[in-house]
Amino acid sequence: MKLLIGGKGGAGKSAISLLLAKELCKKGNTILLDSDESNRLLPKTLGLETPDTIANYLGGRAKVREGISDYEKINLNELPPEYISKTEDGITYAAVGKIEEYGEGCACPYGFLSKELLKRITLTTDEYLIVDAEAGIEHLGRGVEEGIDKLIVVIDPTAEGIEIAKKLVSEAERIGKPIHLILNKVTPDVESVMKSKLKSEGLKADALIRYAPEIFQSSLMGGLFNAGKASEDVSGFIEANL
Repeated sequence: MKLLIGGKGGAGKSAISLLLAKELCKKGNTILLDSDESNRLLPKTLGLETPDTIANYLGGRAKVREGISDYEKINLNELPPEYISKTEDGITYAAVGKIEEYGEGCACPYGFLSKELLKRITLTTDEYLIVDAEAGIEHLGRGVEEGIDKLIVVIDPTAEGIEIAKKLVSEAERIGKPIHLILNKVTPDVESVMKSKLKSEGLKADALIRYAPEIFQSSLMGGLFNAGKASEDVSGFIEANL
């Protein structure tokens, strides 16, 4: 199953991606694909060294179109070891591409590569691919969703988060992709407000992820990820929806 995790910047997409990976690896082989060209610390939260990017494996940003055309199917676990990292509990981490230097240009080659990779990545029936997408809705314009099975939208306690979720729901319905909404960073004082705001837009959440100070603390330190009670909430979402 291929899952794309979307939402506004700061909503907690990477945290939810990590939590999903940690829970799903108990069920089968799990791949966490980092398609956010700006994210830097995702592998460190898994206790991993940062591997080189798939874009570089294919010849660099200027050659990704040519490089990916050589592959009809791709098994990420079969990439050379310098392009993937693996945790002891069975999570494979890989990154599409990263902006590295001033004047390098836009991230368009990496958006193209994300789309083409998702169409080509092969999984067995007991494997999961989790795609930590870039913030906002640009991936919609690039058609990245073409190769996924489900879209999961992370919504934080902001009006912008709900507005972006509304747009993603509309487009997912238009292109025929199943979609789930997750309310993140939920505290008792905002839960009813978030639910009411969603209802006013004709939306309903599939899960509530409680605010966990452990996530804030581990994100600040930039080391191994600690999620506390949020792990329980993600586990419940998986059992009910995946």
